[in-house]
Amino acid sequence: MTYMGSVRRVSVTVLSDNFTSTIIPPLAGEWGFSAYIEADGVRVLYDLGNSGVPLLHNAKLLGIDLSRVDYIVLSHGHSDHTGALANPEVAKLLQGKTVIAHPSVFEKKLLRWRGRLDYIGIPMTREEMESRFRLILSREPLEFAEGLYFSGEVKSYGFPRYTSGLAKAVGDKIMNDELSDDAALYINTPKGLIIITGCGHSGIRNIVRHAKEVTGSEKVYAVIGGFHLLSSDQREVEESMRDVAGVAEKIGPAHCSGHQAKAFVMSNFKDKYLEAGVGFILRVE
Repeated sequence: MTYMGSVRRVSVTVLSDNFTSTIIPPLAGEWGFSAYIEADGVRVLYDLGNSGVPLLHNAKLLGIDLSRVDYIVLSHGHSDHTGALANPEVAKLLQGKTVIAHPSVFEKKLLRWRGRLDYIGIPMTREEMESRFRLILSREPLEFAEGLYFSGEVKSYGFPRYTSGLAKAVGDKIMNDELSDDAALYINTPKGLIIITGCGHSGIRNIVRHAKEVTGSEKVYAVIGGFHLLSSDQREVEESMRDVAGVAEKIGPAHCSGHQAKAFVMSNFKDKYLEAGVGFILRVE
């Protein structure tokens, strides 16, 4: 399905990431990701980070009122993107908001780590979420506001997906988790698409291709967020970033993209590189 909505004015502010991009004000980082978007008056919080502490601290210093958020979009069910829901102050500020996610976001997600299985899932059950928020679950792409698209389940176009070490509990069985709930946010602007990813488990090249198919736009302005290339070999990193650079005017590797991806884009596509840590703001007007 192809949509045609567009926004004229948009700002994207990174509220939580592994690193900060400013000296003043003194912002805070943690392992995780969150971005605040304003698009023609619609306010969206894409992911919430891990603990909620940087989210609250950074929003306050940047003058962002989280209580005015219209939509919360969850990229997937891992705790470094949803964990802040367990923070009482965050939960109070956001109570009653509309939450958009893939149905599999509530699966019991696990990490195989150093010979053990650790729970890394969302800190709320579906029932708890429904009692506190207006919940919209979709496997399909969804234009939830003019020019703003929840990707739904990202198709594979022959490029790698990144799910190594990830598992889920289904009944009494432990299975590999293919992260079908991995979802991106697409914003259609006059300059082209802004594509925001949480971890990019679906593969950043698959995500970019999917964004173009869903929106009907061939022009990509910026790709920002986690690309999950931190454990990939140099060849995979370079191929991925070259392909993205071939279609996008700006590239902001963040969170789990890895140092190799950042360094490669900085060295080979300096004019396209965005330092998309906490405090970074992208504007289209």
